[in-house]
Amino acid sequence: MGSRPGDHHSRRECRDLRRLDRAFRGPEMTQRLNALGAPSIEQLAFDLRRLDRERRKGPARYSEVWLAAVLSAYDIRLQLACRRLGVPEKLQPLQGADREQERDRIEICLAEAGLILRSPRTP
Repeated sequence: MGSRPGDHHSRRECRDLRRLDRAFRGPEMTQRLNALGAPSIEQLAFDLRRLDRERRKGPARYSEVWLAAVLSAYDIRLQLACRRLGVPEKLQPLQGADREQERDRIEICLAEAGLILRSPRTP
């Protein structure tokens, strides 16, 4: 049975989801997450990927107002994902290049925690 082009990608996603699943096992973690009332990690990952595409390739590139709205939504979801995965973040007080550098650091930390936001080919 040969492998199809999409098989590698889906295997990696399955591995990442299993890693996240292991991180969220246990009644204490479930209670804490339910108390937050925040979106699921799957929903956050979906939103972050969509917003990342918007900020890099969508209409946000042509409108400062649109870009500001997309970045604000992206940052809020980054912060929620960090809380879910126990990743420290300091986005709130930062602005400009410092804030962008913190976004990059957070994306790396989330990837290390098993939440991949972009494929390696995406700049």
